[in-house]
Amino acid sequence: MAMEGTPLLCEVEAGVATLTLNRPDVLNALNLALKAELAERIADLGKRRDVRAIVLTGSGRAFCSGGDIREMDPGRTPADTRERLLSLHRTLFTPLATIEKPVIAAVNGTAVGAGLSLALACDLIFAAERAVFGAVFSSRGLVPDAGAAFRLVRYVGVPRAKELAFSGRLFSAAEALQLGLAQRVIADADLLSETQAYAASLASGATVALGLTKRLLDLAPTSTQEAMIEYEIGAVIQAIGTADHAEALSAFGEKRKPSFTGR
Repeated sequence: MAMEGTPLLCEVEAGVATLTLNRPDVLNALNLALKAELAERIADLGKRRDVRAIVLTGSGRAFCSGGDIREMDPGRTPADTRERLLSLHRTLFTPLATIEKPVIAAVNGTAVGAGLSLALACDLIFAAERAVFGAVFSSRGLVPDAGAAFRLVRYVGVPRAKELAFSGRLFSAAEALQLGLAQRVIADADLLSETQAYAASLASGATVALGLTKRLLDLAPTSTQEAMIEYEIGAVIQAIGTADHAEALSAFGEKRKPSFTGR
């Protein structure tokens, strides 16, 4: 586990890695140090066999309040801004979205701006009752970034995404659930334990098959039926060769619950 005072905490238990953004004094705003450590952790967790699901949450009363305004510099050249944003996608947001393990955002409080982008990059969003969301970019004279425009539309559709992004308004966990952005709303005190329990149930599953399923479902909205059939066939071929598939067949024949190892 990371030392207290570092910008990111990491704890692994029962196959679940819990990553906690740890800058509560600034509502877990993303500064360079936090982004770099989060990117490094995601890369490491993607390789670890003992980690089969990930929970991302925040310390204190916020999930993430977005980019750290103290590090924003409007004086940067367009070329520099472009490279910084591309690097952020390459090292953090894209790896988080595409890691072939289930990732659940346990949104414990404020999730706005790039904090909303961070939650949207996860596979599922479980929200505390007190959680507040917002695509607040326009209120800061900015536009959705860190994948927010792409993923928000996929969650709620173009018209609703426009309303949320144009207004920059805050909305509750209950509305996030209604919009389909959050998949569960949980009592504040129970959010982390219930999210970790759900993640542990996924961590005990067929990890390779779950990773392949994640890839297929992410491809589906922008693929043709013909392309998806080919993707599915390729994924099936991979899954058939796993130890977990062999274990499932044995368990079925022996009328018992399979014991998956994630291989």
